[in-house]
Amino acid sequence: MIDQYIETYKVFEIGIYKSLLETLDMMFTAMLISLIIGLLIGFMLFITGTGGIYKNKTIYFITSGIVNITRSIPFILFIIVIIPFNRLILGTGFGVNASKIPLSFIGIATFARFVEKDLLDVDKDIYETSYALGANTIQYFIYFLLREARSGLVLSFTSTTISLLSYSTVMGIIGGGGLGYLAISEGYYNFNYSLMWIIIIIMIIIVQIVQTTGNIIAKKIDKR
Repeated sequence: MIDQYIETYKVFEIGIYKSLLETLDMMFTAMLISLIIGLLIGFMLFITGTGGIYKNKTIYFITSGIVNITRSIPFILFIIVIIPFNRLILGTGFGVNASKIPLSFIGIATFARFVEKDLLDVDKDIYETSYALGANTIQYFIYFLLREARSGLVLSFTSTTISLLSYSTVMGIIGGGGLGYLAISEGYYNFNYSLMWIIIIIMIIIVQIVQTTGNIIAKKIDKR
C-alpha cells in the first residue's frame, strides 16, 4: 500500500509542488491583508462598541453588519458573486490572483471579529491603571491594551490562517488552483484516492506547523 502512495506521488510530484506554491501564494497575500485591515476594523469595533472609549452606535452597527454579512454568506457563493468585483480590480475574474480577493475579504471579517473579542477580554481595570500612570489615549492603546491582548491576537491570527487554508480548497471554482483543487479534480473526479490522501496529509502538516508556530509565539510574548 505504501508503494502505491509513493508511485502516485512520483506521478503527480510536479503538480503537487505547483499546487502547493499556488496555495501558499494565495494564503500569504490574504494573511497579510487580513492582518493589517482586520486588526484595524477589529480595533474600530472595540472602541465604538458598548463600553468603548469612542462609543458610536452608528459606526459600530454599520461596521459590525458588514463583518457579519461577509461571514454569513456561504463561501462558495461569495466567490461567485464577487467575480465582477475581481474583474473591476484585476481585469479578470479568474485565476490565482483573483482568488486572493475573496480569501482576503473572508480573512478580514474573521480576524476582525477575533480582534474585537480579544480586546474585550482584556481586564477593564487596565484603562484605569494606564490613566493613573499618566498615559494618554495613544499610549493606552499601544503600551497597555495591545500589550495585554497580544498573546490572544497571535492565537486568533493563527486560527484565521488555518481557516484561510480551508477556504482556499474551494478556489478551483474560479480557476484558482491550489492543493484543494488538485485533490478534487485529479483525485476525487478521477477516483485517485491515493492522491487525495497525499494532499490531505500535506494540508494536515501545514496546519500543524501553523498552529505550533502560533502557540510558541503566543507563549513567548505572553507577559501578563
